[in-house]
Amino acid sequence: MRTAASLALSLASTILLAQSVDVPLTNWTVPTYRTSSASGDLTTMTDVTPGVGFVGIQPCRVADTRGNGAPIQGGIFPNSGLRTWDLTGLCGLPAGTDAISANFTVVAAGGIPAGSFLLAWPTGQAPPPTAILTYGPGQIISNAAIVPLGAGEQLNVNVSGSTHIVMDVNGYFTDQYNPGVSFHAVSSNVAPAILAENTSTVANATAISAVITSTTPGDFATAVFARNNGNGYGVHASCQTGFGLIAGGGAGGVWAVTDGQNQAAAVYGNTIGGFGSWNYGILGDSRGQAAGSAGVRGRVLYTDDSVLASGSLGRSGGSPPTNYGVWSDGNFGGTGAKYFVEPHPEKADMVIRYVSLEGNESGTYFRGRAKFQNGVATIDVPEDFRFVTDRDGLSIQVTPIGQMATVAVESVGLDRIVVHGSRNVEFFYTVNGVRKTHKNLTPIGPGTEFVPASPDTTMPLYLTEGQKQMLISNGTYKPDGTVNMETARRLGWDKEWEKRARPAPQPASD
Repeated sequence: MRTAASLALSLASTILLAQSVDVPLTNWTVPTYRTSSASGDLTTMTDVTPGVGFVGIQPCRVADTRGNGAPIQGGIFPNSGLRTWDLTGLCGLPAGTDAISANFTVVAAGGIPAGSFLLAWPTGQAPPPTAILTYGPGQIISNAAIVPLGAGEQLNVNVSGSTHIVMDVNGYFTDQYNPGVSFHAVSSNVAPAILAENTSTVANATAISAVITSTTPGDFATAVFARNNGNGYGVHASCQTGFGLIAGGGAGGVWAVTDGQNQAAAVYGNTIGGFGSWNYGILGDSRGQAAGSAGVRGRVLYTDDSVLASGSLGRSGGSPPTNYGVWSDGNFGGTGAKYFVEPHPEKADMVIRYVSLEGNESGTYFRGRAKFQNGVATIDVPEDFRFVTDRDGLSIQVTPIGQMATVAVESVGLDRIVVHGSRNVEFFYTVNGVRKTHKNLTPIGPGTEFVPASPDTTMPLYLTEGQKQMLISNGTYKPDGTVNMETARRLGWDKEWEKRARPAPQPASD
């Protein structure tokens, strides 16, 4: 909220006797915020605008009523003169500027009362009770101040004694860093562009909270966008209590992109909470109703931004809703077994873990129970099986029930299967096939899934002992868990590591 009070800080005053002296354009220290106000000092931060940021600029002359090429001129102020100055666009001040860091200089006329004063305040608000500076006849005095602006970046300037006024600015306060960007921070060294630390021990303490209220259909609104072109992190959130990062948006709470190498991370979440509590490096919640809404989504993009693969955590939406804890657009892989877990029916501290069936093909099947009539049985193929299964590669197993019988398969197809039996007995059957969209998969082929990321990589701890032994026997790692450099040189991994370590080419300067 803008204040009605001008915020002034007294600097060393220079009293000169000649009005014709030059008023140099020099830099000055931006007045600091104080927790209390006093005569000639600043009032509290809340008298300007809570949470705004300061943007420094090269010192620039906004006004000189004597002329001298300044954007604002207008001639000498008369006694009790009041003028409204519009600063929009002057000296690079953007729309949305809340306050300016200004240095006022008065070049006073002769014959005015001693103790004349200058006031400046936001247009549309009441004049302040405190003057920015006081002056006497023929004096030239300067003083720095922070002055809030009214609507349209306007301020009122009022003097009690006739004087020329020179006003320079060396920065501004705004919640709009530039048009269309609410906050923009850039860092060119190892220091973070934004460092947010919350030392509160209160539950749900938050270091950064970003919220978007855009509801425009199809609007890719983003609360936090982070791009990483190096080897660090686009977003690094670490917490012991509360949340390292909270972001909510109509389309995306956090959009993070990495163009780096050597295990560069667009988003890095780290939790060091103890056992016995729920701790998340990254927690993404989705309450979207549209199909494909997801708490967390990751994509692999080609150079033209075409999607090679993507996956979602906590995907939901649609009508009727379809909900998935994990969804993959493309292949789904992992180095461990794929479990489904059921509760133990009798022991609350135990679970049952079943491992998914694995093989060298993307198999399909259906099974059932039937009976021979006059030595013949026809099995109708379910529609869902027919839709996903290739016609080639079908097989069937038949097991008679109750009595011995000789069986034979007359025909196997995606419409029906005909079998013969020597007795009219019931039988179990299982029909196997291969997914038609994945029938050409080959289990053995080139791959980089286990290639070390750098010569300093050590054997991953998440691998089973059997997998570790395989990587030792094939020469990827040595028995002590370090990279086998002989293999790395033979397969060219060392050249790739060297290429990644080179600094990215910089654009040529003009």
